[in-house]
Amino acid sequence: MTCNINGRPTKMKYAMRHKREDGFSLLEMMVAILILVPIMSAAVSLFSVGVDQHGSEQSSIEANQEARSALDMMTMEIAQAGSHGDRSTTLTSPIAATSSVQTVPVASAAGLYTGDYLDVDTGASRESVKITAVSDNAISGVFRTAHASGAPIRLFALPYVEGVIPPAGLGPNSSVAVSSLRFFGDINSDGNLYYVEYQYDSNSGRILRSMTPITQTAKNSATSLLHNISPNSAQFVLNTDALGVITSIAVSMTVENTWKSGSKYQQTELSSRVSIPSAVAGSALLSENRTYGGINRLPPTPNRVSIWAANY
Repeated sequence: MTCNINGRPTKMKYAMRHKREDGFSLLEMMVAILILVPIMSAAVSLFSVGVDQHGSEQSSIEANQEARSALDMMTMEIAQAGSHGDRSTTLTSPIAATSSVQTVPVASAAGLYTGDYLDVDTGASRESVKITAVSDNAISGVFRTAHASGAPIRLFALPYVEGVIPPAGLGPNSSVAVSSLRFFGDINSDGNLYYVEYQYDSNSGRILRSMTPITQTAKNSATSLLHNISPNSAQFVLNTDALGVITSIAVSMTVENTWKSGSKYQQTELSSRVSIPSAVAGSALLSENRTYGGINRLPPTPNRVSIWAANY
């Protein structure tokens, strides 16, 4: 081929270059596969182990969080044992003075219980009345002073000494470990009394809980509060003061995780010691009353609580 460059003919030759295309032979492919298969199998196995371990760790974390939440709730509820909230209401009709028990209507009887002492009215008409019975929007007692409709009624509540029901034979300045716990008080701080039971069932590895307003006729059934508890590891240690009042409780348990360490499941030990303020205050008031005398205005354990505890 010719062409003109600056007016001069020139010949140009094209050299054809052939590029060689190389590839893997069948033998090389087979060798590569034989090498890669065990490597990939090991990688898959390692990934599977990692996934399983991560899942076990997450399950263990959740189990520990559940156990700690349950222990926190038990601690808060036990601390409320024996508590009794203040209440106020009014008379809804006038009443006459009498030395006999009479039933009088009130705006609300919620939070008022047999044995409570009430401050009724103000000024010269003010008097202290012990409640002998409570019904819907009515209370009974001896009102020695006449009161007009709308007269205020106030409960400056005192604590219950036996907020925690003691087991038989528990004396002063002693302690005992039990698998069940029974107590009552203003557990929700709403002015109402509730009866609570905890029961450790070693066979199922659970702590059962029931909570019942004492205004109910029947006690509520127990439900599972916590599971995965190691056998014979949960207990409630009750501690009494010089008057035999249970003023503190130690709660302990061991929770089994789903994460194995070797051939055994890992375990987490949890414990809490709870001081009961209402029991401490009630014991102090009882001690003063025994020392100096006078009217004991501490409220008695509600009859329904005594029945439920006895039939536990």
